[in-house]
Amino acid sequence: MCQNPVPPEIDMNRSTRRTLALTAATMALVLGHRNVWADAFALRPAEAFEVAQASAAAPEAPLAQLLARARALSASGKFLDAYNLLAGAEDTYIGEIDFDYALGRAALDAGYPAKATLAFSRVLALDPNHAGALIDTGRAYLTLGNFAQARVIFEKLLALNPPPEVRVQLQAFLDQARLERSRGIAAAGLPPPLGGPALRGYVAAMVGKSTNVNQSPAQSQVFVPALDTSFVLSDQNVRKADTFTGILGGVDASVPLGGIFSVIGGGDIIERNNVHESQFDIAGIGAHLGMAAAGHAQLLRLQLQVARDYLGDSPSYDLNAATADYLWSPRSDTQLLAFGQGGRLRYVPPDLKIFNADFVVLGLGAIRKIGENSTAFVVIPTGKQDDVGGNVSGDKRSRGVRVGGDVVLRSRLTVQVSAAWERGQYNAFDPSFLVERRDKFANYEAVFEYALERHKALRLGITRTDQHSNIPIYEYNRNEGWIMFRVDIP
Repeated sequence: MCQNPVPPEIDMNRSTRRTLALTAATMALVLGHRNVWADAFALRPAEAFEVAQASAAAPEAPLAQLLARARALSASGKFLDAYNLLAGAEDTYIGEIDFDYALGRAALDAGYPAKATLAFSRVLALDPNHAGALIDTGRAYLTLGNFAQARVIFEKLLALNPPPEVRVQLQAFLDQARLERSRGIAAAGLPPPLGGPALRGYVAAMVGKSTNVNQSPAQSQVFVPALDTSFVLSDQNVRKADTFTGILGGVDASVPLGGIFSVIGGGDIIERNNVHESQFDIAGIGAHLGMAAAGHAQLLRLQLQVARDYLGDSPSYDLNAATADYLWSPRSDTQLLAFGQGGRLRYVPPDLKIFNADFVVLGLGAIRKIGENSTAFVVIPTGKQDDVGGNVSGDKRSRGVRVGGDVVLRSRLTVQVSAAWERGQYNAFDPSFLVERRDKFANYEAVFEYALERHKALRLGITRTDQHSNIPIYEYNRNEGWIMFRVDIP
């Protein structure tokens, strides 16, 4: 990327120049939280976008030699040496646009994105339209995990009608900002961010193998203490292994109403068919609609949700719920969440209506950027399920935790891991098994994703599920492996 011209020489000593540069940089950082980029871009019409050109006047010899040595080190892959060389001369040349831009680039290449943003801010304080500093600031935000601010920068640059070769680069960075932010949030089960395209979605196809497609115990006989005898379970209530195929997709949309408010909505669909055990095929369709309010680093969403699940070829149950979630980003590498959902679960087959229930789920969560290439999250839910159909186990109270994260192994390869645990306690005494039901649920998953090209990826997943219970008919375990081809629609 070419550099911007150095401003006309100003007759001042180094101390004065350093003071002015630090003051300008501080003002730029403060104003950055007030959309200073938008104000700066407004000074130049969209049709007049230009990549900054190098100055016709040669810089001072010592500085030119210093920058040449740094470029040579970077060209040979010695990024840390290049950064240390320039950082050692910071007190001497701070406030020089060429120097600060080179220092920022060296810091970014050496793995110091936070220091890079500080150097770029000094450049932008003196030249708000410095294209190289703007692009590299966006790159630094990507590395820091501040995907929202990176997205703002790249969207503004694209709106200025850059040359075709620059547009391709900016679009790639913008796609990365959108994808990485959505991926981290979705991995934790958190809501997608507000903003970006008015319509986005995905479609996917998968094939896999399951050791227990019907989520049933492995043993065919169960001892019933009240009768002091064992009973043989029906064949459909004993664990069955099978291969399956599936298709799934989803869409989310937002329509701004002005100010901080938007109408939001969307839907999801999934169908999973077993090769042999078709009576345990599953499918589902759902939709949600509501309102969102987005402020600085905050998002509040209120929605109504409806869904229907199918087992085999027949409807299984209907879900109706109201949801609320609040997302807050107190810093660029951290997001906090509070959420709640309340609704009703109603089974369609007459013999399953005893499982009808009203439910409430509340929880807290957090996502944190760890290092340069990884993200971690934790979600802590608690809930209750009130029996309204005559369930022999009665009402249920639950508490749990879900943790996980993702790590970029290579430029195209990412691994995502998660683990979830839940304890369920029922309040009714079971007259057949002579106990109050207690369940312990655990789920472990690892997903490897390889990006094929823009918006397309292959995923390989491995899942282990265990449910232990003091009533044996509710115990089961399952191992699953699958491969998926996914296309994201930006």
